[in-house]
Formats: sequence, structure tokens, C-alpha cells
Amino acid sequence: MGSTIKDIARDTNLSLATISKYLNGKKILPENQKLIEESIERLGYIPNKQAQMLRSHRTNTICILLPVISDYFWGSICSYVEEYMQRHNYSTIISTYDPSSQDQSEVYRHLVSAQVEGVIIVSLDLQRSNLFTLLKSNNIPYIYLDQVMTEPAGDSVTSDNCYSAYCTTKYLLERGHRRVGVIGGDIDSYTTSERIRGFRSACREFSIPEQDQIVMCGDFTAETSGKLFKKLMSQQNPPTAVFLLGYFMTVSAIQQLDNLSIRIPEDLSLISFDDDEIFSAFDPPISVVVQDLAQMGTEASRLLLKRIQGDYSDFPRTKIIKTHFIERSSVRDLSK
Repeated sequence: MGSTIKDIARDTNLSLATISKYLNGKKILPENQKLIEESIERLGYIPNKQAQMLRSHRTNTICILLPVISDYFWGSICSYVEEYMQRHNYSTIISTYDPSSQDQSEVYRHLVSAQVEGVIIVSLDLQRSNLFTLLKSNNIPYIYLDQVMTEPAGDSVTSDNCYSAYCTTKYLLERGHRRVGVIGGDIDSYTTSERIRGFRSACREFSIPEQDQIVMCGDFTAETSGKLFKKLMSQQNPPTAVFLLGYFMTVSAIQQLDNLSIRIPEDLSLISFDDDEIFSAFDPPISVVVQDLAQMGTEASRLLLKRIQGDYSDFPRTKIIKTHFIERSSVRDLSK
């Protein structure tokens, strides 16, 4: 059962009249407003009318919750989710969040006002956010996309990040590369950490010393990725190959090549985790790991509808989607 204004009154030591004024949009003392808002966030309170709507009124609407910093990858995923939902008479809205913030109460209020029946959450670590408590306390189903979370438990759909990175790194090592760089996003994010785990696993298999496994991580912006690539290639002993763990990292690296007078693949071999039209059009075309975005979007949608319909027989379910590798012309074979 959800929280009530009586719970807020007990939590804040304020009167019911003061809390009612706030909930009805009337002016109250700033210090009382702060106490009430903090309590609402803690307790996961939503007004009775909205709570009743969420419990009983079918809106046939779901939400995809995206990080503010997004790229083509998520645009494609959204289109596949929307397509699947339309076939099942559901509409889709898209909302964004700030991944650096632990407080997602404003996001939650938006979900409530939109009366969504379920949420597909992209890349948000709920262990560092209050959104999980808010969703769970009001029985709103959710699916993790592009991550696997065990605490709090939830359904997950993601690519085979670790094994894909392992195979890609092995591909480079088999071609004679013995000093390999990696540029990734947030080291604490699920996808980045899993891809680095796969990279290191392949390096151990080939007995590559740690000093020749050059991992640089920052965030998922093009600006940071460009700085990391420049720093990596400005070393006295730069790597012979670089594995770029995402779209922005690859775009940023390509933009830096002329400034650094680097030729691909003569001076440096490149592989991207994620594909895009510009990577195949680049001269030479960039070898890539391709994620099955259609299957990811479809599986997340199918699983969410199952939960909305009340079927939790296989909860929590984790679906790992295979990737595939496209070999182009950006890797030089040093073993010959």
C-alpha cells in the first residue's frame, strides 16, 4: 500500500493542514516545503487521485527512460520499441534523466502524470537512484535495458558485452598487436565494465602485460572521448590498436586523426563497438561490433507487456542478445 499524507505528517512533524496546502499548490513556508518534498521523495508518496488512476485506469502507455546524453543507438532502440508497442495497441512516450543525479523524483512525477503502465529504463543504475523505491512502492513494472542488475532484482535485456569484447580483443591479438588501447565511457556503467572485463580476459589469455593494456574511461560525451584519444595517442609509446567502446568514442577518434597525423590502418588499427553509416563510409571503412537493436527493443517490449499483464512466473529474467562482428579495412595484420 502506498504512503498517505498522514505518513508525511508523522515523518515531518507538520500538520495535515500544512501538507494539504502544499499538495494543493498553495504557499507555505520555504522550510516546510523543503521538509515535505524530502518526505515525499523518501516515502514515494503520490496523490490519491493519481495513485488510483495508476492502479485502476488503463492508459495503454509505456515510457522509455533515456539518459540526457544519448546517441543514434537509443534512437534506433526507441523506434523498435514503439513499433512493437503499436502492434499491441500501446503508445510510447520518451522521457530523459540526468545520469549524474541520484534523485529521480522529478522524473517519477512525470511518469505518474503521464499515467504510464510500465517503464523501460535505459542504463540507469537504480542502486544509486531513488527511482526504484518509487516505482516498486506503486507497482509500476520496469525493464532494465543495456544492463543487468541483481540488486535490486529486475528483468534485463542487454547485449553480450563481455564475450563480444573478448572476441574483438582476441581478433586484434591474433593479428600481432601487443600494445592495445581501450577508450570507454563511465567505468561504473554496466556496459563499459563488462566490455573492459572481456578485453582484459583476452589479454590474460595472450599473456599481455598490464602496462600494455591501456584503458582510459571518462563519460559518454564526444568531447571527453576526443581528449582521451588524443592523450592515448600522444604517449611516448602509443598503442598499435585501439578498441573504442561506443559510438561517441569512435566518432571522436575519427575526428582527431588528421590533427594527430595518424593513418588507418598504417599507423593505427581501429575497431568500434557499435556501427553507423559513417563508419562504413570512412576511408578505410571501420571494423565494428554490431548490436542487434531490433531484437533488444523487441525483447524488452515483450517482457514489459508480460509484466504489465501480471505474469511474473519467470521473474527476474535476463535476456542476453548476441552481437556480430563486421570485418572491414581498419585493422593491420602485424603477424605477417
